[in-house]
Amino acid sequence: MSKKWILSTGLALSVAIIGACSNGDGGENSSDNNNGNEEQQSEENSNNNNENNQQEESDEGSSDEQASGEEQAEDLPEPDLSDVPDVVATVNGEDITKEEFEPIFTTNYEQYAPQAAASGDQSNEELQSTLKEQTAESLINQELLVQEAEAGDYEVNEEDVDEQVSSIREQFESDEEYQQALEEQGYTEEELREEARTSLQIQALLDEELEDVEVSDEEVEELYDQVSQGQGEEAGSLDEMRPQLEQQLESQKQQEQQQEYTDELREDADIENNVASESEEDSDSEE
Repeated sequence: MSKKWILSTGLALSVAIIGACSNGDGGENSSDNNNGNEEQQSEENSNNNNENNQQEESDEGSSDEQASGEEQAEDLPEPDLSDVPDVVATVNGEDITKEEFEPIFTTNYEQYAPQAAASGDQSNEELQSTLKEQTAESLINQELLVQEAEAGDYEVNEEDVDEQVSSIREQFESDEEYQQALEEQGYTEEELREEARTSLQIQALLDEELEDVEVSDEEVEELYDQVSQGQGEEAGSLDEMRPQLEQQLESQKQQEQQQEYTDELREDADIENNVASESEEDSDSEE
C-alpha cells in the first residue's frame, strides 16, 4: 500500500477541513433605544448614518481587496511537477514517491504562492524550487521518524486512534462533507486510521526522546516587547497575552528540539534526496 504519511493529513487534509468549515463571515447588528429629546435623537441618527456610510466604504474597500486577491490567485501559474522524479528521495532503502510528494507540495504552493506574488520578493519559479526542496526535506524527516517509531515498537491504544480520527471528523458539518474531503485527498477510512496510529507512535517516540520545555518570565516579557512594538496600541496587556505567548514559545522550543533530534537521526541514515540533487545539477549547468 502506498504510504500517504501523517504529514499529509496535517497539511493536505487540513485544507479540505478549512474549506468545508468556512461558511463566511457573520455580521453583528445593534440598535440603541434611548429616551431623550428630538434633537438628541436626531444627532444620534446622524452619527449612526455617518458610521454606516463609513462601514459601507470599509466593506467596499474590503470587497475590492478580496476581489483583487482572487484575481491574483487566478493568475498564478499552476504548480509545475514536471521536473520532480518518480522517486523523490530514498531513506534507508525506503522510497518516497512523487505520488506522496505531489499533494503536500501542491498544498504548500497554494498557501504561499499568493503571498509571494503580492510581495514580489521571489519569482514564482524560485518559490516552486524552494518549496520542492522544503517539501522533500520534510518528507525525509517524517520517514526517519516513522522508521524510528516502528523500530521502537510503541504500542498505541485504539481508543486514542478513535479519538484522533473523531477530532478530524467533527470538523465537518456532515458525513457527506467528511467523505468528500477524504476522497479528494485520496484517503480511505482505514488509511486515515493507519496514519493516526503512526502519528501516535511518533508522538510516543518524541515524548520519550525529547525533554520537557520550560518558558521563563524573561522570555515571555521579551517576546511581548517584540509583539507590542509591532502591534502598537492594538496589543493587549502582558497578562492578557501571557498564555498565548507562553504557548508560542513552548511550540518554538519543541520544534527546535525535534529538528535537533531528526538531525541526529540523519547522521546515521542513508539518504538520497533526488529533488535537491536535481536542483543543484540545474544550478551547476546554468553556471
